[in-house]
Amino acid sequence: MKKVWLVLVVVLSFFLFMGLKLNLASNDKVILKVGDTKLTQDEINEKLNTMPPQYKEYYSSPEGKKLLIDNLKKEMLVYEMAKKDNYSNNKDVQDQMEKVKRQVVVAIYLRDKIDKKSEVTEADVKKYFKDHKDEFKSKDQVKAKHILVKTEEEAKGLIAKLNKGEDFGKLATEYSLDPSGKTNQGDLGWFSKGQMVKPFETAAFALDKGVYTKEPIQTQYGWHIILVEDKKPAQDLVFDDVKEDVKVFLTQKKQKEMLDELVMSAEKKIKVEDHSEQLLLKVETPKETTKK
Repeated sequence: MKKVWLVLVVVLSFFLFMGLKLNLASNDKVILKVGDTKLTQDEINEKLNTMPPQYKEYYSSPEGKKLLIDNLKKEMLVYEMAKKDNYSNNKDVQDQMEKVKRQVVVAIYLRDKIDKKSEVTEADVKKYFKDHKDEFKSKDQVKAKHILVKTEEEAKGLIAKLNKGEDFGKLATEYSLDPSGKTNQGDLGWFSKGQMVKPFETAAFALDKGVYTKEPIQTQYGWHIILVEDKKPAQDLVFDDVKEDVKVFLTQKKQKEMLDELVMSAEKKIKVEDHSEQLLLKVETPKETTKK
């Protein structure tokens, strides 16, 4: 099911939104004015909302906002200078504006034709959940720590220390080559089958809670000692745990279906001249010649 969601997300991200975020809420409070150009609270919020999380956190702070506004002020100053030099009528500018206009028109059109009409009700979500119960099961999970070293001999030496009662976390911090050993005593958190390399996975899931491997486990990364701290058996997920994910999935599915219908209708009404086969023609590369 996750693979289907991924496909839908990619399709809808491209066709429905075209890389643009449309915010209908209005807050036109002017924060900065440079010449005739104004910077509003809406524009600042929009820039913050479109930032990756790692940048958004910083630029949402007082220090970050000050830097953001300073950078925008510089941009506005350059824009005013460009206007004075009549760059608004520059051919390259006009060409780029036409491309942006097409994207905005498409995005707003699809917002009105599809996004606003693709609401999914809770009854829809509950029905899908009920009809697809088999899709909503968690896998067996293990919570484990590990120590990674280069050689089998080193690993056996650490197992001997564990057998004498030394602390696993402290040994991981001191000896493990994995960064997790230095930062959190080798803790890998919870994982299910398919997330770790096979030899590691097999050994971890075979261990009982509170037990470490008595023999080193070899993978392409080196030699491991694994300690299982906790285990969770597979279980059915409850509706409240997945309803938001299901709602997103059904909404995107509905949007894709509506988009497909819209495109099919458009193809019947609008003439299309498709010369894309020219891009698919096989390009023959020159044969290499051997100098005598």
